[in-house]
Amino acid sequence: MKRRLFLLATTLGGTALLVLTFYLIGLQKVIFQLQEVGLAGVCVFIINVLLIFLIDAVSWQIILKSYGYYLPFRDILATKIIGFVISYLTPSMYFGGEPVRAYLISKKHNLPLTTVGASVVVNRFLELGAGLFFIYLGSIWTLVEYELPLQLSVVMVVVNVLMGLGMAALLLSFIYENRLFTNLANLLSRWNPLSKAVKRVKPHISKLEGEVFLVFKEHRREALLAFALNFLAGSLIFLKPAIFFYFLGIVFKLSQLSLLFAITHLILILQVTPGALGVFELGEVAIYGLVGVAAQKALAFTLMVRITDAVLIAIALFLALHFGLNRLWGRKQE
Repeated sequence: MKRRLFLLATTLGGTALLVLTFYLIGLQKVIFQLQEVGLAGVCVFIINVLLIFLIDAVSWQIILKSYGYYLPFRDILATKIIGFVISYLTPSMYFGGEPVRAYLISKKHNLPLTTVGASVVVNRFLELGAGLFFIYLGSIWTLVEYELPLQLSVVMVVVNVLMGLGMAALLLSFIYENRLFTNLANLLSRWNPLSKAVKRVKPHISKLEGEVFLVFKEHRREALLAFALNFLAGSLIFLKPAIFFYFLGIVFKLSQLSLLFAITHLILILQVTPGALGVFELGEVAIYGLVGVAAQKALAFTLMVRITDAVLIAIALFLALHFGLNRLWGRKQE
């Protein structure tokens, strides 16, 4: 109940902030800028976003093949999109859809949930690793070249250090089989309020880690290939503002793209509303103002992002409603 109330409150708050932002800047001005981008610009932008999903789905397929699972690409892509939408609609730093991805694939193809879950963990880890490279590139370039408010600089440094330490700890755990999460579960099991729940899931956590270790121990070549694809997808994400604003006659320098990428993802990491609703729009106006982009142009970019998100949500709803989840993801018949 508390979770639902929190979700409702954040959604209402984000919606109010969104409406206020568009009202103060002027919806007509924003729509005019979007019209200036033209149909060609909109199509190129949407194709870029869909290409990002295609590449990442291929990356996940490679990881699944390393476990010996040769699954239809359409199922992997569809599951990827549904997982994204679930993560997108919950204020959880774009996490939350991973268990659903593992469940849907394992159910449809009658595969062990633990092994499929391990493939999702590896895929997500490689995604984050590729994204972290661009976040670090943007953060370092931003801190060196731009004079930001002290509070923002401190937040960027702290978040980057924490993310780097976390990713390093995970990578070392996967390579040297340190069983980081199993040890964490052992620690939490000593805490009375959580002891029963943790003891129930601890064997599953240990088994999941063992499956993850297999990729980094026996299938490093596949992991590197998958990471290369995630890196390519990260490059396309990095270029999203350049693509949109090119059609408005604005060409960014690499340093400017780095700044935009770093601070934008800081907002997304710290989001508190579903899909960073309202927070994303207001934040982008402030961020793009740092590189001299007018507020209405920045809002037009956020509107374009929301349009592509809506396309993905529509695809996910089509998969879920038109076919029916039970029919689409039900076990295969003999």
